[in-house]
Amino acid sequence: MLICPVCNGLVEYIKYCPVCGEKMEILDRVENYYDDYSPYLNYSMTDMNDGDVNYICSHICYCQRCGNRIIASVNNVLE
Repeated sequence: MLICPVCNGLVEYIKYCPVCGEKMEILDRVENYYDDYSPYLNYSMTDMNDGDVNYICSHICYCQRCGNRIIASVNNVLE
């Protein structure tokens, strides 16, 4: 089974802002921002709607300095 190392706290994922160079805050999965109920749905269900291949987990990254937001694709690993 594939799991996201960021969602499961296995690694400290670091992304730097391409605009200002500040360390970005890694937010939740993109799928969890679809609507109010998305965070409570099974990952296998929301993964069918995200358009990513099954070994990618997309996370929103936010820069507190300049307000830039990007989506980071994280490779899933074997459990």
